[in-house]
Amino acid sequence: MIMGGAPESASPFAALLRRHRLRLHLTQEALAERAGLSSRSVAEMERGRSPRPRSVEQLAVALELAGDERAEFVDAGHALFWASRAGRPDRQNPDRRAPGRRAPSGGDSPRQLPADLPDFVGRADELALLRAVLDPAAQRDARLVALSGPPGVGKTALAVHAGHRFASWFPAGQLYVGLRGASGDPVDPAEVLAQLLRVLGVDGATLPAGVEARAGLFRTRVAGRRVLLVLDDAEGYRQVEALLPGKEVAVVVTSRLPLTGLPGVSAVDLAPLPAPAAVELLCQVAGRERVRAEPEAAAELVTACGGLPLAVRIAAARLAARPYWMVSTLNKLLADERRRLDELRHGDLAVRPGLYLAYQALTPGAARAFGLLGELSVPSFPEWSVAALLGVDAAAGGAVLEELLDARLLESLGPDRAGQPRYRFHDVTRLYARERRQAEIGPAEWTAALARAAAGWLARARHAQDRLHCLRLYLDDRDDAAQTAAAGDQPVEWFEAERQSLAVLVSACAEAGLPAAARSLAGCCADFYELRSYYDDWQRAMRVAGEACRRAGDRYGEAAMLRGLGTSLAEFGDRDATLSVLRAARTLAEEVGDEAGVALAGHEIGFMLGLQGTLDEAEAELRAAAGRLGQVGLPLARAITLTSLGFVLRQRGSTADAVDAIRHGLSIARSSGEPFVEAYTLRGLAGALLACDRAEEAEQAARRAAALFESVGDLAGAAQGLRALGEALAHQSHRDAEAVEALTSAADLFRDRGHEWGLALTELSLGEIEARRGDAGAADRLHRSLRYWSGERVPALRARALVALATAAEQAGDVPATREFLMRAYELYQELEAPAAADLAVRLGLPAAPG
Repeated sequence: MIMGGAPESASPFAALLRRHRLRLHLTQEALAERAGLSSRSVAEMERGRSPRPRSVEQLAVALELAGDERAEFVDAGHALFWASRAGRPDRQNPDRRAPGRRAPSGGDSPRQLPADLPDFVGRADELALLRAVLDPAAQRDARLVALSGPPGVGKTALAVHAGHRFASWFPAGQLYVGLRGASGDPVDPAEVLAQLLRVLGVDGATLPAGVEARAGLFRTRVAGRRVLLVLDDAEGYRQVEALLPGKEVAVVVTSRLPLTGLPGVSAVDLAPLPAPAAVELLCQVAGRERVRAEPEAAAELVTACGGLPLAVRIAAARLAARPYWMVSTLNKLLADERRRLDELRHGDLAVRPGLYLAYQALTPGAARAFGLLGELSVPSFPEWSVAALLGVDAAAGGAVLEELLDARLLESLGPDRAGQPRYRFHDVTRLYARERRQAEIGPAEWTAALARAAAGWLARARHAQDRLHCLRLYLDDRDDAAQTAAAGDQPVEWFEAERQSLAVLVSACAEAGLPAAARSLAGCCADFYELRSYYDDWQRAMRVAGEACRRAGDRYGEAAMLRGLGTSLAEFGDRDATLSVLRAARTLAEEVGDEAGVALAGHEIGFMLGLQGTLDEAEAELRAAAGRLGQVGLPLARAITLTSLGFVLRQRGSTADAVDAIRHGLSIARSSGEPFVEAYTLRGLAGALLACDRAEEAEQAARRAAALFESVGDLAGAAQGLRALGEALAHQSHRDAEAVEALTSAADLFRDRGHEWGLALTELSLGEIEARRGDAGAADRLHRSLRYWSGERVPALRARALVALATAAEQAGDVPATREFLMRAYELYQELEAPAAADLAVRLGLPAAPG
């Protein structure tokens, strides 16, 4: 058989698929890549295998089909799919007409459907469901589909398209009624029935009075007839229930409200178009070559439209009317959110009128909540926040929320990772909500509402913060009367669920002149940011809140935010900038009399100086900070500071003193019952014990540290514990394999967390083991490590990498390189006044330095 050929017995769909593929000179593999399918699937479909509805749509897009060709191809594919599902393949009849069915004829059968959209795209899954429910051969108890969704999502377009596509099933006619449910002036069911009966031949003079009598006559008139009834834009159940005929008649209802309570209904809630379908709509209306010439701009355009079919169609129509525009030209106009709704208008097509009608139907409380929520601009929000914004109780807030959901001005996202019910606006709806706030709610009322919402988030953030096991930065200076509110028993999950919202709130409070709220929210989040390594979020929050404090003259808050900024900058590797900011924070804290802030900044300064190798100054700063922290009653911070002091003492060669200092910190941590701080001090103790050649004790401390970090969910801390464990094992005879296993696990965790410092330190430890064993790849690994520590300006670790490179060179028999690496390490250790310089002097045969 010829490659890519189709047997004569294959279905019409298979023949169409092969014909269109060859027309474009595509191999099966090339078509599969275009459509996002496997080449095997394409080959099997060309041999007659039934396709999935979504695959049919993907292939139609990949084959660049439009108009009648697209409709023929999609109909053939869907017919084959449903024939195979029913177990009765009918390859020669895509419409699957049962014996005895007659095609629609002109006659007197009503054909009331509006014109179909020639450029209808997507909705493969929804059309498949409509096909399954409406098919007269399906033997269903109810042939009723309710399409729901927000304004502009394409409910009417889908109902009309389905009516035309399946018209052959309804030879007795297709009836269509616009119910005007969203207009605020819905049509009375009695009047709708009168319209339908007149179309079915009932003389107006003989129409019975009342809904029930007319409904009975309507059911009689359509009984036993294959009729499709499309009820478009229903207000709700009351308007629809009286219009439903017997099960012989297929009914499609569209409504903003999900009419899931109708008997036997198959409910479909329409979402915006996915990006590929939205871009295809853009191609159909504005021109395929033009859109495909700017794929990134096209993706940006449909994103600005939120995938809303009406918005995409308007944008495409504007492009079609201006052939000299590029897609990116329109993107520039849509980039300004304040003008986007104005730009989403072409002729009598516009997004705003549909939103206006929904808004006008709201009660005053719901309208106010709509505007306030839109101005809040958080990507999503929990249920309780509606009541907080309005300043009402939970029950009233819940009622307003339900009203907005029923109006399809909000959508439910279900529970978030912390178990909170969560909601959001469609992007375009949010823009309209902001317009309403700015037009109808004054700045003072908005600021008061924002303050209430921020207080609600802050109370819950504090509750979650209290339950985090992490490094405490003490940036949210709350007093004993500070409000807290339950945020559940999953603090990390709560912060993750609210992470984006909290970032938006910090900025919103800063802009609205609420510096205390901005500062408290930022300070409360900082511990979480440090725990999860969200350094960009951390730095941004500190800058925004700090600037708000500076503008308001809150020097105490400004000092705290500067300290938080300096601590976050340490993770970006700029030591000079870090020290500059931390010293400014300490100076400001001294000026306002913040003793705790002075001590905490002193610890951070001492820690940074220790990394840079300025050991005398580092030791002085850390000893002073430890003393002050004891005086101001921050024992956990003091335990951390004593651990940092131990690190500096270890570099100076005072290993016994280092062990003593860290053990003091460990006793404080254990008496406080804080597992994170205990783990932190144990990890430091492992390093100090190893420097004393007490490798087995170091191993025990490191194992305990890793286990504690893991128990509190600090994966970066667990990785640091594993790294310390690997180093302790590497210093014990014949345990290199265990050491490599621990270090490799640590490296994987660091890599997953994006923790470059920890990963580089772990790579150095692995390189040392490889160098000692004479492994071929040791030198490459160690050179990478040397470049990293040179860039970070950490002389002690540069020297350590150079010593390891010397070992690798020595194993390779390269005597000159060995000596060069040792000399460079010796010079660094001399500058640091580290004891390791004396050991290297002996190896190099240099005269002992004068005592």
